[in-house]
Amino acid sequence: MKKKNYKIGKFSLRTYFKPAGHGWEVGAYFGPTKIFTGNFVHRPEATKYWTTLNTDLKSFCKKYWVSPKAPFSWYKNFMKSHINKGYYTYVTKQTAKHARTFAVATRKNETKYNRLKKTMEPAEKLTLKNAA
Repeated sequence: MKKKNYKIGKFSLRTYFKPAGHGWEVGAYFGPTKIFTGNFVHRPEATKYWTTLNTDLKSFCKKYWVSPKAPFSWYKNFMKSHINKGYYTYVTKQTAKHARTFAVATRKNETKYNRLKKTMEPAEKLTLKNAA
């Protein structure tokens, strides 16, 4: 498990990266409250997002600084929505990448099937049946 700790005034901000089941989990705590959890299937994607999350948090805290008089519950919710926006942007990009990869693979396999179909006999066709 990897962890990074930050301080914002008297509050702590912690990010973590750990295995979870058959995948990986990336998350953040603001004080004792968990403000974000993201799950990934592939470790490289999780590692890349964990790096992105830490970079985004640093830039967020520089851009949207807060004074001790500000309500930290509001700041926590602001940070939470900012992290979620970044996460879903990242996931959308990854989903589009995977969709392209599988579309290309499907097209290649369909082309090969059409070539093979010319040499196959319809009488030898295997059909899908319910198994008991």
